[in-house]
Amino acid sequence: MDEHVITTEWVDAPDEIAYHDYVEGTYNSFSCTCDLPLPDRDAATRHASEVGRCPMCLGSGTISINPRESGDCGSCAGSGESEPGTVMVQARVTESFVREVAALLPAEFGIRDVVAVLEQRMPGGVEAVLSVAAGLIRYLEVQGAVVLCTAPDFLPGEGVEQRYDDPRWLRVP
Repeated sequence: MDEHVITTEWVDAPDEIAYHDYVEGTYNSFSCTCDLPLPDRDAATRHASEVGRCPMCLGSGTISINPRESGDCGSCAGSGESEPGTVMVQARVTESFVREVAALLPAEFGIRDVVAVLEQRMPGGVEAVLSVAAGLIRYLEVQGAVVLCTAPDFLPGEGVEQRYDDPRWLRVP
């Protein structure tokens, strides 16, 4: 594995950067000792996954949130290793994509309905779909496009069965 040491160098990053810029590696350059070109964070993540390095810390065992701070990687517990083929899915969701998906939802819908529509429209497997579904619903709520009409059932108490049903949302006309 030593023939694949991926390094990250910060390139003139401002004092405070947005989380999105950190995740995308906007202010970083990436290189590997195997001389494979790594033009951006996505390429470095894919390469790390292919060679058994952690896709979060790229094999270093630490996460750097800015040029002056770093901490242990929680994904690999600081080992820098992961199973070969482990892929980190990062979904890019645009406002037009949200509008397209929202248009396909019925007037009253639940999480299962959103997941069903998303599975047809985006790659990435269930992990990406579930996180996008939750974010999509929250976005629609904040925009005032939908309201929660039923909450999950919960019956507390010892010896009492607990039941969680799919919450339902309604479109706001």
